[in-house]
Amino acid sequence: MTLNGVQTQGENIADNGGLRETYRGYRDWIEAEKSGTEELRLPGLDLTQDQLLFVNFAQIWCSLYTEQGARNRILTGVHSPGPYRVIGSISNLQEFSDVFGCSATDKMNPSKKCIVW
Repeated sequence: MTLNGVQTQGENIADNGGLRETYRGYRDWIEAEKSGTEELRLPGLDLTQDQLLFVNFAQIWCSLYTEQGARNRILTGVHSPGPYRVIGSISNLQEFSDVFGCSATDKMNPSKKCIVW
């Protein structure tokens, strides 16, 4: 099915801006409360805390639907389905591309990013 971007526009903007402010808030906290000292990495996990913030954001939107449930959400919902909420928000953040070292040609690092807030 095709998603209706007009129907989900408000929530897409909120996701985009909310994730941006979440990341900024975390970085501000590191600077102000931790004097710029990064938090320790979790043992056995080869991700930085910044990377974990984005992974956690993506994990929040993991879900399974029946075909009928997915159709209903697409036709009537004001939120994009989870994968599109993640891709849309994350790919519009330069900070995501920076912390994961994305190249200029990576799909998740478009040259034109939508910045609303």
